[in-house]
Amino acid sequence: MRTGTFLPRPEYPRPDRQRAFLQGEDWLNLNGPWEFRFDPESKGLELRWFQSDEVRWPDQITVPFCWESLAAWGEADAAGNDHYYSTRPYRNPLEIGQENYRSAPRFEVGWYRRTITIPPHKIWRGKRIILTVGAADFFTEAWCNGFHLGTHEGGFTPFEFDITEALSRNEQGELTGAIVFRVEDPMDNVQQPVGKQWGWYSSASGIWQTVFVEPRPIHFIERFEITSDIAKARAHFKIFTQGGSEVSNDVTSPAGEEFAGQAPVRDGIAEVWIDVGRPMLWDTITPNLYRAKFTLKGTSAADVVFSYFGLRTLAAASAESSLGPGTLYLNGEPIYLRGALYQSYHPAGVYTATDAQTLRDDIAYAKRVGFDLLRVHIKIDDPLLLYYADVMGILLMCDLPNFGEGGDTATGRRRYEETMRRAMQRDFNHPSIVAWCLFNETWGFGGQTAFVKLINPTLPWTDGQPDEEKRISNESAYQWIQIMWRLAKTLDPTRLVEDMSVVAWEHLQYYGHGETDVNSWHFYTADYQKARQWISEVVEKTYVGSTFNYVPGFQQGRQPLIASEYGGVSALDGDIDTSWSFKFLTNELRLYGQISAYIYTELHDVEWERNGFLNYDRTPKDFGYDPAIVNNGDVLPIDAPPIRRCAPGEDVTVQVCSSHFSRIRKRDVRLRWTFGGIDSLGWKHDGIAAGNEPIAFPHLQLEQAKRLTLRMPNQTMLCTLWVRAFVPNGTLVAANFIQFFVDAGCPDRQPLNLRTVLRLAASNWSRARWSGGFCTRDEAEAASTAYAVGRGFFEFKFPASREQLRHCRRITVLCEASAFRPDTAQTDRFAHPTTLHLLLNGVRVYRSILPNHPHDTRGALSYLRGGRGAYGYLCQAAVEGELLRRVLTQMRGEHLRLRCLVPREEKPHGGLTIYGYDSGRYPLPPTLIIE
Repeated sequence: MRTGTFLPRPEYPRPDRQRAFLQGEDWLNLNGPWEFRFDPESKGLELRWFQSDEVRWPDQITVPFCWESLAAWGEADAAGNDHYYSTRPYRNPLEIGQENYRSAPRFEVGWYRRTITIPPHKIWRGKRIILTVGAADFFTEAWCNGFHLGTHEGGFTPFEFDITEALSRNEQGELTGAIVFRVEDPMDNVQQPVGKQWGWYSSASGIWQTVFVEPRPIHFIERFEITSDIAKARAHFKIFTQGGSEVSNDVTSPAGEEFAGQAPVRDGIAEVWIDVGRPMLWDTITPNLYRAKFTLKGTSAADVVFSYFGLRTLAAASAESSLGPGTLYLNGEPIYLRGALYQSYHPAGVYTATDAQTLRDDIAYAKRVGFDLLRVHIKIDDPLLLYYADVMGILLMCDLPNFGEGGDTATGRRRYEETMRRAMQRDFNHPSIVAWCLFNETWGFGGQTAFVKLINPTLPWTDGQPDEEKRISNESAYQWIQIMWRLAKTLDPTRLVEDMSVVAWEHLQYYGHGETDVNSWHFYTADYQKARQWISEVVEKTYVGSTFNYVPGFQQGRQPLIASEYGGVSALDGDIDTSWSFKFLTNELRLYGQISAYIYTELHDVEWERNGFLNYDRTPKDFGYDPAIVNNGDVLPIDAPPIRRCAPGEDVTVQVCSSHFSRIRKRDVRLRWTFGGIDSLGWKHDGIAAGNEPIAFPHLQLEQAKRLTLRMPNQTMLCTLWVRAFVPNGTLVAANFIQFFVDAGCPDRQPLNLRTVLRLAASNWSRARWSGGFCTRDEAEAASTAYAVGRGFFEFKFPASREQLRHCRRITVLCEASAFRPDTAQTDRFAHPTTLHLLLNGVRVYRSILPNHPHDTRGALSYLRGGRGAYGYLCQAAVEGELLRRVLTQMRGEHLRLRCLVPREEKPHGGLTIYGYDSGRYPLPPTLIIE
């Protein structure tokens, strides 16, 4: 929350339907502090808390943040990746921890109270005074000056009350009102559309979107639907009104051209087509927006509403150039959509961003790393998020929130349908929204219970999970899902509608697609071979007429094939590196022209689920490469594993492909490839092999570009093949890389010209002592790393006689080292540094602070061993001259003693990791080079 402000989220909440512009003059933003009290026994109605009195209520809450959030209680600045819920709503707050915050008993009823004064501005005169709540979860009842305004049921969409008659004048003649809300959100919410509030993450109880008051004429514009006909360069406006006789429409193009039209109101609806001149289309590169102004005329004052729209189409059809059953078209051109799952949770505000800048930043970051689509996951989001998507140019697939397991009842279905209708009405005009997803997997129909039992075993209402030996038949649920799909297509025929984002659950008999505009599937694995097999199998089985991934009675038509969730880190895997799996999984998907889109899980971490590009607090993670190299319109997918172990001198053939789906056609593309590496002495070899030649780079197609045969070097080396595509002016249009570990062994002693190389395995220390403990030798051998906690040392004894050292001019010390932490979280700004001294025969020859214990794609050798990308920093010391004399003077016996020390007297004490030749980033163990 911004420093020094008591008005959080001050912006007008609906730029797509805007009546007012000046806060405090023509509208009132009611965000900020409200008096508040919980109602533990639900006696507030009986005690008539809705009546005005002079007694201050015991608490103060900040609107628009749910009462589970830290921001609600003025604690937003304390929120972070590991601190994201308040204990205030719980009945026993001192007993709340990570293991029970989602299920511990909490208060279910909260009361809000605030007094408002209507501005004396003339714009309010003769108007109705309308109180609007953007969203409150779940049952809301409202009063003004003790007068009952009404009730609302739902958790995601706006509702309003006319408070005109309830207002009264104070002694100064001002119109005032004491607004009171009672909001109830039962813990047993299985029959409510709740999305991931059902057992996954924090609940979002109470008010969680902006509350505001504005004046409105008696006859007013209720809503409108804007559609376009690009071929005829015109837009259609359907305006729903309460009263009035005529609507005039004024349209301004992005270029400033003005157009107008008007239509009479008949039975509460006015419809008009308006020519828009030369169409300026909306897309992700040039998100052109037309401004619109609606004026409803009648017997009362005119109602004026401002909005905007974009000229945009998105459709699925077959394409001659495509290998798939169906292709996505944006504005008539094929497009390959690159999406990220976007859960839109926030550490301080849960459902609500404390600052609208966060929403802009999320979109900007997504575009920066190559995404052009966000799947807003099981949540009807803040209208400001949709507005910024429109303005900044990113596509949205919007999920509808499911009810919980056991909620598939008449009540649950009614609430779901009402939520869907309201969401589609509210968000109909956003050009960024190109698809609706009605249900996620089989949540609410038997597909979630067993999984939620794993992540949140304390939920009391998950005890009735299905017998694992008995498959649930949910055919009747699917019949209702198909009814909802057909209803959705009626409510919004302009967008793609997916019936269910599909994953195969073993205990469900009836899963898959029925009637749908999209054929999607989910997969999660960090195993390259398994991913390769799964993707190939799905592609092979998906063709026109296939019944794969469909329920009985339905089959594949021209629906595009989409991996609508995928990743190498699933929900239960914990805080581990995602950079490695993102690259090879995305690369593998781009090898198939039959696939039209993918959606990676996910853009940002959420609470305990840590598989995002961003941390929960939106600080970025470090991938060790630019993720856009595999996540752009134009990429060079390589048909090969991300790293492989090779023999010295081995010939390896790899296929490089081109995938050219950017909007701008590239011609005369040339491929430049380089093959280099780093050897076991830390020396770089850039020019092992290279080439430069023209390649096939057809627009809107996948093509085999170049087949390369590489001869591996004859020594131990970590090699990298880089491929880069350029156009004639030198602009880089695509790039990619893969790696090869050439394993020629790691001899303990190796004569090399006038040098002698001495090496020891990381597990072969002679002495060790650590304040916080250290690994066993067996653990070190298994991981090819020695690691320890706190301060202390590993000492390695290299055999070397005095006679061998008599003519020594220089000793070079080499090792790869980092700090040590027990987890494998991906590299980010939250560093874990340590001090490192290298002592040779007790003489300090190297001193540094190692900044971290990093884990990302740069730890390729660790991944090759089955680890999680840990690596260190190359530490080098040249010992010569007087320093060498001192080292040789301290010889004891026939050994050179290398001590890797985190000293007592110098902090930080972040432990230590020493890497072997086949782990980390560099193919070298602790090494001495004697010259």
